[in-house]
Amino acid sequence: MNLKSVPPRVRGYMYIAWTGMALGALGVLGFVLSFWQVGSVAVAEADLAAATPWFAYISIFVWLLGLGVAWYGRRKLDAAVRERKRELADAARVELD
Repeated sequence: MNLKSVPPRVRGYMYIAWTGMALGALGVLGFVLSFWQVGSVAVAEADLAAATPWFAYISIFVWLLGLGVAWYGRRKLDAAVRERKRELADAARVELD
């Protein structure tokens, strides 16, 4: 499918949804990479209140932000598709006299 044939507004919603999915993936990847900061044996043996796992918290926030952005883009994309289907259905309607 060529994205140039998609209307610019709809293409923008596609890019927003893809950006949200990429942010979500980065958040999950960041949390996996920071897991040893949160769940390692050294942290379990040490005082848990001493070290704050900021990278893990930021990764969770980025993941949630990505989910929100993807949800917004998908909602707008679905609305644009519904509108286009309605336009096509109205254009295909034939009144017989």
